[in-house]
Amino acid sequence: MLLGATGGQDGGGQGTMHRMTLDIELQYLHGFNSAALETDTKVIELRRRFTVRLINYNSFAPRDAIIEQLEAAMRAQGPVAFIGTSLGGYYAAVMGKRHGCPSVMINPSTDPHWGLSHYLDQWLPNPKLPDLPPRRLTPEAVASYAGQALSPDPDDYAIPPKLIVDRADELLDADATLRAYGGLGEPLAFEGGSHRFEHMAEALGPIQDYLYRR
Repeated sequence: MLLGATGGQDGGGQGTMHRMTLDIELQYLHGFNSAALETDTKVIELRRRFTVRLINYNSFAPRDAIIEQLEAAMRAQGPVAFIGTSLGGYYAAVMGKRHGCPSVMINPSTDPHWGLSHYLDQWLPNPKLPDLPPRRLTPEAVASYAGQALSPDPDDYAIPPKLIVDRADELLDADATLRAYGGLGEPLAFEGGSHRFEHMAEALGPIQDYLYRR
């Protein structure tokens, strides 16, 4: 319902070039203390098949302020879906629920109140933007997530999120996430990998299948 496809003929008459053009625009959300960059391997892979809009936000801000930032950054003219990794995976599901649209959460931080507490009051440089000064994660920001863990009940979403994990995630327990949130639909788990997620090329087909079913 949301997506369409077009194909084209190559100039040499050797056959049809089947590059899928999708009507939906993926809103890409980075994780905590990170950035959405054009040079990111995950972004490059996604753009082989999807239209992707990069949204950068202040991940050190309180939850409500981040949601306001994400709402303001949306510019799509047509149907949208959200996709994100780590804290961005959390917000992909949050925004998908708010807008009743598909969302893909990759190695997600499903309970940021617990996850971010490990960085409380720390001054952290951004590894993707080394020229920026370090930022401090305040108690107010962490407290804003209290009681705001993602729901594992698919009935709480107009369209339940798609869960994708690398089992060798060194920061978050992928198996625990699968046990808690696998009931949202058809989760996808890759052996190996890392918290950065190293299987985007392999995930493109399942992501497309998830979006098409809507």
